[in-house]
Amino acid sequence: MKYFALVIAAVTLSACGDALTYPAEIEKQKEQLEAKAPTPVDQIQITSADTINNGNFEVLGPVKGTVGKATAFHANPTQEQAEQKLRIEAAELNADAIINASISEVKVCALSWGCRELSGTAVKLTK
Repeated sequence: MKYFALVIAAVTLSACGDALTYPAEIEKQKEQLEAKAPTPVDQIQITSADTINNGNFEVLGPVKGTVGKATAFHANPTQEQAEQKLRIEAAELNADAIINASISEVKVCALSWGCRELSGTAVKLTK
């Protein structure tokens, strides 16, 4: 029975496969990408729509992540912090925009008392 409980716990925690990012790390990640990303991180467009630029884009791949607070006493991650993390993930793929963007409300996650999960599709705009 103990073995069964351990297997269930491992499977449950492995479902939260995204690396958790704390708000204090977001600015450091942005600075590291600024020198090599073709589009500045702050200029990467985000939309919940499934198209952008009149359909003139190339899909680069999915982006996802989790932004969470370090302890129960820290402030919950904001919508802006989650958007910035989404932009950082897209910049790592040399994207110009993110379509199908989704950011959850704050909730309790496996490694944080308050987190936002985010996802979308990184795209490169074409003419």
